[in-house]
Amino acid sequence: MIYYLAHSDWILFNSRKEIASKLKELNYQISAITTNDKYADELKIHFDNFHEWKVNKFSLIDINGVRNLRKKLKKLNEGDFLHIFTLKSGLYALFSMHFLTKKFKIVLSVTGLGYLFSKGAKSMVIRNILRFYMKFFFNKKIDYIIFQNHKDQKILSNYLNFKNESSLIRGSGLDLQNFVIKKNQIKEVSTPIKIIMCCRLLKDKGIDEYFKLSSMVNDETFKFYLAGDVDLGNPSSYSKNEIKKLTEIYNIEYLDWIDAPKELKNFDISICMSYHEGLPRIVLESLFIGLYTISNNLPGLRPIFDTKENGKLISENNLEEFKQSIIDYPKIDNLYEKIIYSRNKMKNNFSTEKILNEFVNVYEKL
Repeated sequence: MIYYLAHSDWILFNSRKEIASKLKELNYQISAITTNDKYADELKIHFDNFHEWKVNKFSLIDINGVRNLRKKLKKLNEGDFLHIFTLKSGLYALFSMHFLTKKFKIVLSVTGLGYLFSKGAKSMVIRNILRFYMKFFFNKKIDYIIFQNHKDQKILSNYLNFKNESSLIRGSGLDLQNFVIKKNQIKEVSTPIKIIMCCRLLKDKGIDEYFKLSSMVNDETFKFYLAGDVDLGNPSSYSKNEIKKLTEIYNIEYLDWIDAPKELKNFDISICMSYHEGLPRIVLESLFIGLYTISNNLPGLRPIFDTKENGKLISENNLEEFKQSIIDYPKIDNLYEKIIYSRNKMKNNFSTEKILNEFVNVYEKL
């Protein structure tokens, strides 16, 4: 049995449910251990079993959540696999396994280093306090770590002095059959040019910067949209009322949550302004569908973007660079060729089938 563990059902819903379904097709038994929140019913369709993990997903460490997870991990058998998603979920698992005899293999997927490795005095203090504990238990309990970019791999491996095996698997897999690609591609750029930022409505996604960017462009040739849901209980989330007021002030159309694979085709430019992420799924989706994609220069994206790409990387939320890239969009040469180039790259390197095969290789290796 393979168990997928995450401290939020959103994590498994957003990028792991297709992998789970395809593992079932390969005759693997696959179970989910996660919260019973908004996306749980959908997960129950894709997984053979669903085990509710009662944990406060917004707490740094929830003691009751540790205890609840410990009860579940005690039931895992020899020969089982526990595949953990996110560093935070990994910390919960390690705390839960204190004094437990480990009978099963553990794989950790680091999708980004998150708050623990962010800038700031508080995160640095926590990082220093946890270092000895993490260094000891990660080497003792974790059999294999999967990273999404080289920078995270280097930082965490050095921090932990990790002795076991690790590798790079880029992304979480795009289920390409569910995507609807842009059809109007292109000899002429239509107006208004539709710009969208699609993300969870959290401050570290760069929402404030997006509002400022829209006011800087201030050109009727372009229309700005914001899509995404609030994350109630998350201290860094906006409220619905805040988003409503801000979108009215900045003349941005708010769309709430959208089904990105099917609805991004209605837009021209996709914006990603996240402060830190392993490999933003929305960027991969946008490139495959055919949107010109402008993103912060995040570590996981650097190997993807080149001079032929249908998009551009911007240094550290430099709003002037974002603005200029948007204004230059109608003047881009060979836009259709760039779209085809990026789409083929996404298809060849980031499909669910490719990521699935790489996951299975890890499981079989262990």
